[in-house]
Amino acid sequence: MIKYEKIINSDMPIKLVRFTGEIYPYIDKHWHNSIEIVLAICGGSTAFIDGKYYPLYQNDTGIPVIINSCAIHSFGTPNTSGSYIGLALQINYDFFKSVYKDIDHIQFKQPDSHSCNQIKECLYKLVECFELRNKNKRIEIIGQVYHLIYLLVSELGEKKKDSVIQKSNKNKHRLTSIVKYIDAHYQDKLTIEVISEHFNLSEGHLSKIFKDNMDITIKAYISQIRVSHAHDMLIHTDLPLIDIALSSGFPNTKALNKEFKHLYDISPLEYRRKINMYDH
Repeated sequence: MIKYEKIINSDMPIKLVRFTGEIYPYIDKHWHNSIEIVLAICGGSTAFIDGKYYPLYQNDTGIPVIINSCAIHSFGTPNTSGSYIGLALQINYDFFKSVYKDIDHIQFKQPDSHSCNQIKECLYKLVECFELRNKNKRIEIIGQVYHLIYLLVSELGEKKKDSVIQKSNKNKHRLTSIVKYIDAHYQDKLTIEVISEHFNLSEGHLSKIFKDNMDITIKAYISQIRVSHAHDMLIHTDLPLIDIALSSGFPNTKALNKEFKHLYDISPLEYRRKINMYDH
């Protein structure tokens, strides 16, 4: 079970939450206007952001992940066990814009090792600021937020592609529903025709809004979800490859091999052998 502790109060232009528990948190796909930074302190699996997966914890080290405004994202996989401690910071978009007026025209890339350390230091200092017991605590917190915004803009800011300023909320709501539908039906025979008919959209319009918002085609996204499911089954079960392929939505092992190797640069059976070798 995961416990949530709100560290920063609601009268601030930020929300800082600490997570602790014996199972990695699973948060379903959603989006919001705030800019968010998530940091795993101990344990953690992956973050899904606009069609791509990012590790939260590698080599016993937490990796801060940046979630841009209106990005569709989720965390972890259901029922993944393991102790977890983490922080999530959300910065109000309007407040960010009051500090940096050109926020509409930029987005933030994921941090490199140098930026990772700077961001982690800022998050830890924010927690320390909250624990101060003096009347200037709010000033200390806002000062740290300003410094963090400076780091984001100067180190990680880049111009938005194709001069897109902000994707419409209507499309984001629709995309969230489409993504959840694919995630729930990846084992079925999913095609653009099936999905467009379900959501009463033309195939062309569906393909365009998906690619524009997710930076990945529907076909590639479906394959990615299926491979991710197969990947988990390779690690956690002893099922034969054909059963894993069919359970993951692939028609045969040849299709699974092709997509798995495309993403991981290794065949499923070779991957399983390596995992078994490390376990022993």
